[in-house]
Amino acid sequence: MFQLPRLTKLIKILIVVNVVFWIIEVILLRTSFSSYVTSLFLYPNQVLSGKIWQLLTYAFFHSPSNIFHLILNMAVLYFFSYDLESKWGEKKFIFFYSFSALIGGIFVVLEGAFLIRSHYYIPTLGASASIFALTTAFALTYPQREIYFFFVPIKSKYLIHIDLAIITLSYLSISQSDISNAAHLGGMAGAFLLLKVPWFKLMKKTYKREKAVDYLRRIK
Repeated sequence: MFQLPRLTKLIKILIVVNVVFWIIEVILLRTSFSSYVTSLFLYPNQVLSGKIWQLLTYAFFHSPSNIFHLILNMAVLYFFSYDLESKWGEKKFIFFYSFSALIGGIFVVLEGAFLIRSHYYIPTLGASASIFALTTAFALTYPQREIYFFFVPIKSKYLIHIDLAIITLSYLSISQSDISNAAHLGGMAGAFLLLKVPWFKLMKKTYKREKAVDYLRRIK
């Protein structure tokens, strides 16, 4: 039976922040303060010129002309966050979310600087790197969990194949697209990196130990 996941305090905050930033962005882009907003978008040429904060700030803005960009990302965040946050805890979840956005940003810069030169001066914005990382993490953590993909039940492990297929088809498309495949691929790479390397597993053990110590303190 289909059941909606719980909406935690952390995810509420993330969704509200993204929505508020989008509203501010839409308003300020119509004013003389637009340059302050665009300085937070991810431009590969500007990052390599020293504006390294863009590697993170871009993830909190979305297309000002397409509200569905924001809606889709926040919907996926809502549906795939609860189990992972419950397993990891708030601190490690937000670290995962931020780290995958950072890796996605780095991939965008590398793509613009070395692979697709036309992307070197084009802005990237959106939480998609973190969103693709979340679906990848969910597939790796709960591979046999049944989910609904456009009302079709599938095993969650196939999310990775679907994400890679979307990225590949988008790269092969002859039409011009404002989709940042590099950010998506970078987010997935960040998820694999965090979930597969030994030090992340050590973080899991540390978190569980801290949680146990905190519980013992509270019952004393």
